[in-house]
Amino acid sequence: MSSRTRDREFSQRRLDGWKSIAEHLDRSCRTIQRWNEVYGLPVHHLGGDKSPVFAYADQLDDWMRNRGQDLMDEPPEIPGSLPYAPLELEGSDHRNGLMDGSLISGSARARSAELVALAYEMWEVLSYDNIHLIARRFREAIDLDPHNAQAFAGLAQVLITDGLWENLGVSGRYASAQAAVEKALEINPELLEAKNAAAWLKVVLARDWQGARRGFDEILSHNPAFRSALLGRGMLHVVEGCFKEASVFLLKAALQAPLCATSAKVQLWSKYLAGEYAQTLDEIKQMRASGQTGTISNAVEALALIQLEEPGACISRLEVLTVDSPHNDVLRGALGYVYAVTGQGRRANELLDLLANPGKSGKIHAPYAIALVLIGLNQRQEAVQRLEQSYREGSLWSLGFLSDPILASLRNDPHFRLFLSKVSYPVAENAAPSLGFAG
Repeated sequence: MSSRTRDREFSQRRLDGWKSIAEHLDRSCRTIQRWNEVYGLPVHHLGGDKSPVFAYADQLDDWMRNRGQDLMDEPPEIPGSLPYAPLELEGSDHRNGLMDGSLISGSARARSAELVALAYEMWEVLSYDNIHLIARRFREAIDLDPHNAQAFAGLAQVLITDGLWENLGVSGRYASAQAAVEKALEINPELLEAKNAAAWLKVVLARDWQGARRGFDEILSHNPAFRSALLGRGMLHVVEGCFKEASVFLLKAALQAPLCATSAKVQLWSKYLAGEYAQTLDEIKQMRASGQTGTISNAVEALALIQLEEPGACISRLEVLTVDSPHNDVLRGALGYVYAVTGQGRRANELLDLLANPGKSGKIHAPYAIALVLIGLNQRQEAVQRLEQSYREGSLWSLGFLSDPILASLRNDPHFRLFLSKVSYPVAENAAPSLGFAG
């Protein structure tokens, strides 16, 4: 072979730029840059440190085969990065099939499996405070082994839960979850965790109620104790307004993981929607005594207080809750509603301005919370517009619009009726008359 031929073949193995290097290794650019900074990835600069980069494929492949032990104690993402950055799946796997598994060391696979197991253990005590850490564990597992279907499925479920909780806004969560589900099912089409996440996306994103029901039922036929599928099945009954049927599934889900309050909190919300306000508040009191608090239970407490007490009587309690939970949009929306209906328009409009404008942080606030204040101010058309936005985004609260007592004043509003005529909600034959379809 001539030297010219060898040079040509060698040059064909050169990868120019971070994106090309990331695609070759089937990782995100952010991960590749971190590996370069922390572990000395064989990346070269054309000039100084700030000049364009390039690498040779064979050097990268050799590095990948021997890097597993170094990544056993890999540090977290570079400070300032978010665990919920959009999932990047644009690498070589989509063009040429999954990356050659021989490039993944046994130690990397083992560490990836350990991280997934740890994340699922943490999921048993899921809370507002640890959900970001759980997501990071799944992402670290994916970094180590992009063939780990359990990691993709787990990440998808975390993203769906975060979207429902509206921790940092819904935007992008479900799209990233969809990408993660597709990857998990591509790797293992029979993985129950991936099928479960797919069924949840049918609830919050596609609003494919029959498809979601079939998905959850299939999972429960294989594993009757699958907690997230039990919760999903119960949620479908909540949407229908069949609260007794919902409680059966929600109770079963709660028994599977007594330390995880998610099922109990959905049960609380279901009781509020069913009009059981006193029982709802009593159970919240018991949960708070055991140290189980969170955004959903605090918001449901505020909504139940509004229905059970005279508006002026619950202002002080809502103000205390809002101080204790300053980032809870629905709490502030409920307080704004009470201010409005008790004639404190200035305070209500101050909260409305706070929720309607992103401010310096850039946070987009929950449209359902904004709608609450607008309802209190009797700005019904604007309120319905926010409810439509909440529905499009797939928020938890939008799943209860047919039964939500605080929306009662919109029952005969033409804008609200038009909205309901354009969207999809399941209506069970034995469900009580809903706000949208009552005569």
